[in-house]
Amino acid sequence: MADVVTFDKLNDAATKKAVEDFIEFYLRWFKKNDLEILAEYKIDWYLADINHYIFENKSFTPEQMVDALLEQRGTDIKHVISVINLDYYDDGSLKDGSWDKWYQEKFEKVPKRD
Repeated sequence: MADVVTFDKLNDAATKKAVEDFIEFYLRWFKKNDLEILAEYKIDWYLADINHYIFENKSFTPEQMVDALLEQRGTDIKHVISVINLDYYDDGSLKDGSWDKWYQEKFEKVPKRD
């Protein structure tokens, strides 16, 4: 069984996988304009820079965008992941499944108004 660690304890290969997984999640929800759950965390400065980069390079293919974000905004993304502070297996995969699952679970806990 793989060890469970925090993002900051992952090796380089696992960190890269974790960051790429987050970027793919983030881009899906960014396109839906549905990232309000992330407002719970003190990461708005980093998200503003990430969002600006995405907007400025919206002509990139999805693959190009993942690579470019990893290279150009990787430090910001690593900070965001670190602040959210989920558990990982030592291979870089999330202990609780996926970012989409995490986001849905957080979204379902938001109080609803009639």
